Amino acid sequence: MQSFEQDQIIFNTGSVCDSFYIIADGTVDAKSGNLSYPLKKGDIVGIQGLTTKEHSCTYVASSDASLIPYPFGNTKGLITMMNKQEDLRKLMVSSLNRCICNMIASYNEDYKKCMDLHAYLTGLQEKYHELAASLRLTPKSLPFVEDLQNFKLDDEMPFWMSDFYASIRKIVNETAPSMSTGLVYGYIDRGSRDMETIIVLEGELKAATETFSSYLLNDDYLDYYDLYCDLYSRAAKNNDDTSEISAMISDIADKVYAIGIADRQLIDSRVSAFAAKQSIKAASGTSSSGDDETIKAELANALTVILDHAGTEASVASEFKKVIEQFKQVPDRSSTEKDVDTLRRQITKLFYEIYRDAIHHSINSDNIPTIVKMFLNFGFVDATLCGMDNSISLYRIAETFHGHKERGIYTALEWFEAIYNGDKQPSRNEFDQDYSQYLRSLIKEGKINRDKEAQMADDMDEKLEFELRNMFPTVNKITFGRIFGYCPILLDDNIIRAPENILTTPAKIIDTLDKVCSIDYSAFYHEFIFEDIKIGVKDTVLSDIRPDVILMPNAGSRGVMWQEIEGMNRKTPARFVISSLYVENIEKAFIRMTGEFRWEMCKREQGARWNDVSSHSLTSEYCDYAQFFNKNRDLSYDAKEKLKENLKKCKNSFKELFLYEYSTYMLYEAAGSSRLNKVARGIIFTFCPLGKEYREKVSKNAIFDECLSRHRITNGQTLHRLEGITAKYRNAGKELPEEFVTLQELVER
Repeated sequence: MQSFEQDQIIFNTGSVCDSFYIIADGTVDAKSGNLSYPLKKGDIVGIQGLTTKEHSCTYVASSDASLIPYPFGNTKGLITMMNKQEDLRKLMVSSLNRCICNMIASYNEDYKKCMDLHAYLTGLQEKYHELAASLRLTPKSLPFVEDLQNFKLDDEMPFWMSDFYASIRKIVNETAPSMSTGLVYGYIDRGSRDMETIIVLEGELKAATETFSSYLLNDDYLDYYDLYCDLYSRAAKNNDDTSEISAMISDIADKVYAIGIADRQLIDSRVSAFAAKQSIKAASGTSSSGDDETIKAELANALTVILDHAGTEASVASEFKKVIEQFKQVPDRSSTEKDVDTLRRQITKLFYEIYRDAIHHSINSDNIPTIVKMFLNFGFVDATLCGMDNSISLYRIAETFHGHKERGIYTALEWFEAIYNGDKQPSRNEFDQDYSQYLRSLIKEGKINRDKEAQMADDMDEKLEFELRNMFPTVNKITFGRIFGYCPILLDDNIIRAPENILTTPAKIIDTLDKVCSIDYSAFYHEFIFEDIKIGVKDTVLSDIRPDVILMPNAGSRGVMWQEIEGMNRKTPARFVISSLYVENIEKAFIRMTGEFRWEMCKREQGARWNDVSSHSLTSEYCDYAQFFNKNRDLSYDAKEKLKENLKKCKNSFKELFLYEYSTYMLYEAAGSSRLNKVARGIIFTFCPLGKEYREKVSKNAIFDECLSRHRITNGQTLHRLEGITAKYRNAGKELPEEFVTLQELVER
């Protein structure tokens, strides 16, 4: 008999299975990822790993427990033990069967909860549109609505599984037949694989339920609770009846409390905030301050102010005013009907013409009207289309809204100024040509001669035009996030929260990048060759170069890594582009952009050998893993099936698969929650190792042991090499160059 204290680990995931325990007293939890299954007296701890030779769960004593050990050493020893003890064989079958039946019951219960929650969310969406229509208010759209409508579990439990194991249980309990070693061993092997299947399915179910819960209420305010609160505010301003909306808001809060996934403190704060809003509305009625009235008066003439400042041709200005007035009359501005789509295309074409004129008149100007700043930095054109409350908020924001050039953060206006002033070079166009390559292509096409090329190479107006005509329209559309229904002007439909809450501020960006780099500490390391002929040193050094971040003038839901370096110079920062009003989770956006930077930077460094597995690199090893996963002996059957499904979701793009798994690694694996298979984890950890704080956190989980050991060896080799270089400079009586001091600091992160 062996005693284990509460919370003591008995077996770790991935550890060698050469023994098992029978619970004589107390309870044990079998844990896999964020799932946990209870074992009690008479159950076998470690039975799932008997035929696979390693434990697939972590077993932890959930109370003080007394366990009887059964060491068997290897498969031959296990079979010998089973041959000698018929009672043990029966206990193995009954224990495994009881565990599987409990897991199946838990799955069925959670499946019903998940589907009921999905139905509830679908009902909320329909009710919201019904209420908005009855109140004659423009409905707003949450970014995940399409995902909700198209939701389908990747897989469900096979129809036969529940009945099969229930029947086995009945046979064992009622007839207690004699069971041969071969039968029991085969049952354990089959049952263990089915348990892995159930764990994977249960994990997907839990993840879906967590996602649905976040749709109801989350700390980003991109949820149905906020959507209904916004509808309440707009209805209250019009003195409409808000009782039905209030009832729906209370019902959502009750539902979130009942689910129990969201942080209770978060729910309490959101409920309290809405109660305060109700009290303020009741006390203040619909009155507005004199300051608001002054701003409203200015906003009433906004389009004229923008056009006058831009100095656009009268015919273009007149046509733009005309199509804007037509667009105001459209009931559903995101409609895909032909006439609405044609109108949006007309607006888009004219918008970019006027925007170019406005930028040229605003470069290095100290006297830009606030309304023009709203146009240049947010895409604002008209208060009716943007919503008066949103317009007033943006007016107050626009006057002082700026980037942080020292940290590489630029508003749209600041970025175009940086291009014009020569502080930054124009971005590559959609054909991946930088400005100099573009000029060379014009020569080849016979459009310009060498003299004209030399003139254009130093012409700041031409460089600005290149950026405005190539990078800007493309990236503005991508960051908007939705291909269908795109319109560059700022619309109330797309601002699903108060502008001040979704504003992409420099502080937000700096905090987010710091968080990303604390997890993936080498994310933005650029490699260079350092050579000192006199000392006899030639080695690779690193520099941590954070990306430039450009804020596009729209309310969007996607960030994009536009280019990994400037031109051909590897000592320049990448360019990340994101909406100035970003409506989704900004941390997830920067994680994805960082993953994309890693992929593209690796391709650039490796050149033609970026997918050649003989060249040790992130892209080559990942392509090999994704292309030949069916032949990989380190992947279980379930892992291969899961990978096959993920590849389908990613449209068989290895890059998209990497971005999906990199995001999983950053969000979950770094927090100690196992979500990736062994091979993917090994590749990503090798090339994107966790920072010191996170390495310490995951060191408690045995599945990271191999990754951590490999990282320690690699870092040790680098530091040993640095010691040799330091000795050379010391012997020569010289100071160690700053590049190697920096390298040592970076490695020790």
